[in-house]
Amino acid sequence: MSSIRLIQQLDDISSRIEDLCLVVLHGLIAALVCAAVVFRYVLDDPLTWSEEMIVLLFGWMIFLGIANAFRARSHIIIDVVVLFTPPWVRRVLGVIAAFSTALTLAVLGYYSTVYMVREGPNLTPMLGISAAWAIAPLAVSMMLSMLHMLRNFLSEGVEGVLWSDITTRD
Repeated sequence: MSSIRLIQQLDDISSRIEDLCLVVLHGLIAALVCAAVVFRYVLDDPLTWSEEMIVLLFGWMIFLGIANAFRARSHIIIDVVVLFTPPWVRRVLGVIAAFSTALTLAVLGYYSTVYMVREGPNLTPMLGISAAWAIAPLAVSMMLSMLHMLRNFLSEGVEGVLWSDITTRD
């Protein structure tokens, strides 16, 4: 099996897991918010841990959503310059954007992993779980985002890593 095919399969599997996690996280957050309201205002017995859990799950949902947007190439871009430039300029801008984005993701991934390891022994106040669970979404998201960018690069070349629909216009 070629390494390109392996990366594509890994990306497909991680994408399915991302999608499933996003659906589950969204449902859990909605259910916990409803339960927290009922327990606080109807039963007059608030769930003291629910806010911390909701914030933790929301962090995971946000950062998995960021990676998911890299897969779909749906992050917001300011394309006015790209739309009115010749194809060779679009390619150069695509290379610069792809390189700077990959570098940013790599640096964020590295430092978030270092921070996550450092915070591992610390416990959250209400849930009593490792504080690393609150930092892990950033590290995981950066790695997944780089995987999606790599797959886009292998599929469409460096110009199509972030915005394939714009760079192909002539």
